[in-house]
Amino acid sequence: ERRRGLLAIAAIAAVHSASALTVNIKPGTTQCFVLDIQKGAAVAGNFEILTEEGWDDVHIKVRGPKPHEVMYYETEGEEEGNFEFDAAMSGDQSICLTNSHSSDTRPIGFAFREEAQELLTGADLAGMAATEENVGEMVTVANDLTQGLDMLRDHQEYMRMREEQHRATVAKTNSKVLWWTCGEAFILVAMACWQILYIRTFFEVKRYV
Repeated sequence: ERRRGLLAIAAIAAVHSASALTVNIKPGTTQCFVLDIQKGAAVAGNFEILTEEGWDDVHIKVRGPKPHEVMYYETEGEEEGNFEFDAAMSGDQSICLTNSHSSDTRPIGFAFREEAQELLTGADLAGMAATEENVGEMVTVANDLTQGLDMLRDHQEYMRMREEQHRATVAKTNSKVLWWTCGEAFILVAMACWQILYIRTFFEVKRYV
């Protein structure tokens, strides 16, 4: 019986959940993503804006299906955030990302998933030995740990995405510096050649005079 309880907890921890995604929201546009969720199901998610500034231009909304479109979560000008709710209606639950800036694209990482349900029922617990009376609490803790691990994995993904963006920015800056350096070197060589030719011409004129 003890092994049965532990295997159930391990199964909860192994439930697959969607990985974090990254989207580039163009200026003045909105992108929405949906999950088909049944009424009463637990939904959770988080987001992070992957820029050093410009958070005030980003608006996040999480809503239920039409026609009621219950607003579960809404924020504006936040760098990151978390949300969770129980679906009030069956249907497409949506998360919409809006960039109100007039010229700059905003990269946003986000996760939007249905939470895993408990795999042990009351009947399962009733059939266990008295020494396993606290398995229910352990299952709850395991669910909380699973949710925490999902969030940790999401933020690790955001850090990786941010690092890739920084690496691309550094590479672009280094490329510009290289081209500027080559340009300056060309100008210096050209000026040196011109000075040599000018001085040479000057002395030749003096000699003929």
